[in-house]
Amino acid sequence: MDITRRTDYAIRLIAALIENKGAPLSVREVAEKQDIPYAFARSIQHDLALGGFIRSLRGARGGMILAKDPDSFTLLEFIETLQGAVSIAVCTTEPGWCPRDEDCTFHNVWLNANTMLRDYLSSATIKDILEGKYSLPSVVAISQDADASE
Repeated sequence: MDITRRTDYAIRLIAALIENKGAPLSVREVAEKQDIPYAFARSIQHDLALGGFIRSLRGARGGMILAKDPDSFTLLEFIETLQGAVSIAVCTTEPGWCPRDEDCTFHNVWLNANTMLRDYLSSATIKDILEGKYSLPSVVAISQDADASE
């Protein structure tokens, strides 16, 4: 699973809006501060509006504002709105994609890894992450748990 550049930039845009506490921000201002090409930021603004995350305001005091409470959506929901289903292998999200699903000795490994990834990304909101209030287990803790079970 790859986080696309579009998703990375969208996270930067939404983070700037969360940090701005509900006041409108211009796309140009956020794009400049976050090193995002302006045309790309405008395109992402459109996607975020379609996804219901932001509203666009026209006029001299216009810009973008949050349309959803940042406590109401997880990082997983945000990523999936921008780039589709999160998965580590196509066979975990598209039944029948591989004719060997039922006989593949690795299929269950991919399914379990996919479940872990989805659980991890859905366990925190972007606001939680920005405020350091998330309880995501660290990779080190996961690795130590795996070492202890060996």
